[in-house]
Amino acid sequence: MVRSWKTWWTEAEPWYAAVALANMGMGTSSVLIPLLLSRVLGRPTSELGWLAASVSLMGVIGSLTWGRLSDAAHRRKLFIVASYAVTGALHASLWTVGSYSSLLLANMLLNLFWVANASVTVLVVIENRPKAMWEAKIGQLNQIGALGWVGGLGLGGALLAALPRLTGEAAAIRMLFLLIAGLQLSAAITAALTVPRTVPRFTARRFRGVILAVGSFLTDRGSFSPQHLYHRLAPVLVWRRLFGESGFHSGTKRFLVVTLLAFVGFGLFAIPLPLALSDRFGVPPSVVFAYFLIQHVAIVLAYPLASRRIKRLGNRRIQMLASGGRLLLFSGAAVLTATSVAAPSWLLAAAFFAYGLSWSYFQLSGVALISRLARRENRGLALGLYNAVAGLGWILAGVGSGVLTGSFGYAASFAAGAALLVACLASLLFVPDPSAEGSMPNGHGSRYAPRDGYSGGAARRREENAPSDAPAAPPTSPAAP
Repeated sequence: MVRSWKTWWTEAEPWYAAVALANMGMGTSSVLIPLLLSRVLGRPTSELGWLAASVSLMGVIGSLTWGRLSDAAHRRKLFIVASYAVTGALHASLWTVGSYSSLLLANMLLNLFWVANASVTVLVVIENRPKAMWEAKIGQLNQIGALGWVGGLGLGGALLAALPRLTGEAAAIRMLFLLIAGLQLSAAITAALTVPRTVPRFTARRFRGVILAVGSFLTDRGSFSPQHLYHRLAPVLVWRRLFGESGFHSGTKRFLVVTLLAFVGFGLFAIPLPLALSDRFGVPPSVVFAYFLIQHVAIVLAYPLASRRIKRLGNRRIQMLASGGRLLLFSGAAVLTATSVAAPSWLLAAAFFAYGLSWSYFQLSGVALISRLARRENRGLALGLYNAVAGLGWILAGVGSGVLTGSFGYAASFAAGAALLVACLASLLFVPDPSAEGSMPNGHGSRYAPRDGYSGGAARRREENAPSDAPAAPPTSPAAP
């Protein structure tokens, strides 16, 4: 363990500090914005759903735009520095925001510019390096983002535990946005000084707008954006692959439907969750941060375990177990929220740990499953469409959670999320299991279910099957809870 940490440290690059600082700010912001909406501006819960949907849509647009602009400009560093600087300025503007419309506009712009750095940093990592190093370097950058994000949650919780005694709760929440702005601007300065200048190589790539998740397997940005759109997703090509004779296998299309159901269900639960803790259960803001910190620590700890379980048990079974676990959590939350029963803190802490645990298993098995279900020639498009469908699910969940919580309360949104997971589990029964020999027609089972498991073999296959001018997609999925 000590040796691996020493190796990791010696291979790290100075500009990773900018990534850590930026993600620390976004980790704090992820929980702080819902609290600002509810506890400072006094807006109804329904408006959080509309905020989530609008901001997610901007994330999708940005993810498909910034990569192309970077290619056209043949510049990488400029986009990273500008992204950190603009998000810092926008966070500073939230210090004085006084209306919902101003908050909505600031957050839409914030997410649009945040994805600019995420679309480009992965290219800085891999450009002008041998292909054999891509997976390791992307993974290292993911880990840096994960540490920054978790650190931001811890920092936010600690400061919200102390500052309200001196300034009051509303002033403390506003002041934290100035701290976030400082972190983002420090990241911009650090990036300007340390990000290396690379010779752009991927300026005509099929994979565009690669967005690096905050920790890859990490994040649970309850009201923000889908984290990945790998493929340009030309509409004609998508149509041909979905409905043409040489397109996706029926099992692949069924799994895309499962993915949409799952992510809408996840969003119906996750988007109003911070406000449910605060409003329904009376949890102080600092403790809300603590619960989300527990969730993300569980994600980090579970990641290597999830990889091994997928290797041993296969993709579909893990997907069903993770979805089933979340179904129990969502159902329990709906019951607790609908009744007058007060949830003890130990139960909430355990639930958040299980919530994070299940996400690691779900997202890793999902990416592995879509990769193995698709034919070799369609695999890149399948990964991109998987992430686009997940992003669409998050946008639909934002609208749905806004309507449900505004009209019927938190319990209705949680129950609807649980109902969609029931449909997801039922639909998974009709998805072929590529880890079972012969489960896929036309030899797909033997071609796409190699016995070496996901963690090593899949990474090699992604590299072998990626277009020669494109970076191999990292083993990640849209970061959603």
